[in-house]
Amino acid sequence: MSLHFPFPDEFDFRRGARIAVVGDVQRTGLIEFWREQNDAERARIVRAIVEEAPALLITLGDHVFDGSSARDWARFDALFAPVREARLPVLPVVGNHDLWPRGALRHYFDRFRHLDGARFHARKVGPLGLVALDSNRFWLSPQRWEEQRQWLAGVLDRFDGDPGLRGVLALVHHPPYTNSTVASPSIAVEHSFLPAFLRARKTLAMLSGHVHAYEHFAREGRHFLVSGGGGGPRHSLSPPERHRFPDLFAGPSLRDFHYLLLEPGDEGLLIRARGLAKGADEIRPLDEVFLPWRSPA
Repeated sequence: MSLHFPFPDEFDFRRGARIAVVGDVQRTGLIEFWREQNDAERARIVRAIVEEAPALLITLGDHVFDGSSARDWARFDALFAPVREARLPVLPVVGNHDLWPRGALRHYFDRFRHLDGARFHARKVGPLGLVALDSNRFWLSPQRWEEQRQWLAGVLDRFDGDPGLRGVLALVHHPPYTNSTVASPSIAVEHSFLPAFLRARKTLAMLSGHVHAYEHFAREGRHFLVSGGGGGPRHSLSPPERHRFPDLFAGPSLRDFHYLLLEPGDEGLLIRARGLAKGADEIRPLDEVFLPWRSPA
C-alpha cells in the first residue's frame, strides 16, 4: 500500500465543508522517559477527526519524534491509516522533529509528495487562502530564509487582490507568542513573518503547533492560535499572573488534547476547538472563535 497522501490539483471545497487542524502528533521519545506517553489519546484524536468527515486536514508539524527514523514514520503511518483509508487530503507544515536530528526530510516528502519538495507553499481552498511556512530557522540558510520572507509578502499581496478569497490563514510550526514553560516564542517568526502578515488586508489568523497546549492571542485585529494538542507530551503553561502574553482562553496550566474545525460561512470563519481529557474517550467542546471576513464578498 502506498504511504503517500494524494492531494487534488483543483480543490472542490463545497458550501458547508470544514477543515480540520491538528498539531504535534509525535510519540514521546525514549529519551523523554519522564514525560507522559499518550498513545491512546493520540489515536482517539485521529479517529475523531476522521469521524468529523472534513474536506481537508491541516497538520501543524512534528508528525514524528525522530524525523530520520523509519520506525517512527512507520508508527505515523499506522496512526494515520484511518486518514488514508478515508482518502482525506492532508496539507502539512514541517516541524522541528520532522527534521531532527539530521536535517533531512526524505521520509516527510515520501508521505507528502504533492508538495514536490517545497518546504513553504500556498493553496486556495474555497474562500480561504492557506499559506504554509517553514519556521525552522536553524535548518534554513540565511538566503533561503530571506527567499521565504519575500515569497510570503508576494503571496499575501496576490491573495489580497484575489476577489475569490475572503480570508487568509498563515500556518507555521513555531508560535510567535506562547506562555509555555517548555518552549519559547519564536523571535524568528515574529520578526520575519509578522510584518507582512499584519500588513495584509485579508489575514485572519496564524495557526501554530510546537507548544503542546491550546492558547489564543490577538494583535492588531489578527488572531494567533497555538494548537499543539495532537498527542505529544503536554506542556504546562505559566500561571496567569506570570503570562508574557494575554491569553484569551481561560484554561488551566495543563490543557486538554485537541484539534480544530474551521467552518467558513457567509459572514466569517468559525473555529471550534474540540478537546479530549487525559484518559478519556469523549470529545468535548473546548473553545469557539468567530473571525469576521476582512474582505467584502
